Amino acid sequence: MEAQNWKHSFLYLTFLLAILHLTHNHLSRKLFLGNETVRIKKNPDLPLRFRSDGTFKILQVADMHYGIGSVTRCRDVLASEFDFCSDLNTTRFLKRIIQAENPDFVAFTGAMSNWSIAAEVAAITAER
Repeated sequence: MEAQNWKHSFLYLTFLLAILHLTHNHLSRKLFLGNETVRIKKNPDLPLRFRSDGTFKILQVADMHYGIGSVTRCRDVLASEFDFCSDLNTTRFLKRIIQAENPDFVAFTGAMSNWSIAAEVAAITAER
């Protein structure tokens, strides 16, 4: 009887390991974000194009630290501006800068989201 239980346990464990292996190898790429295979083109479709005066304008946007939209209040602003300042102000500011500068390329670098978003979402959810 014990030998039969051991065989069933072994078969069950083998089955579970096979399912885990197949799931990991075939589905994990589709389930997780940011795990895409990077492909580099050897010959880009279009070369960089310079302006008629020979310039190429790059706008670098760094460390925006977005939170969760209108709920996330700005940091390091005057007390009189705090109630009216949110991520939406940052988005409007960025739009104005891109329209004013008319860059050929925009590079987003640094931390684009705030590391404390999870805590803020939990606090907002707890309030409701």
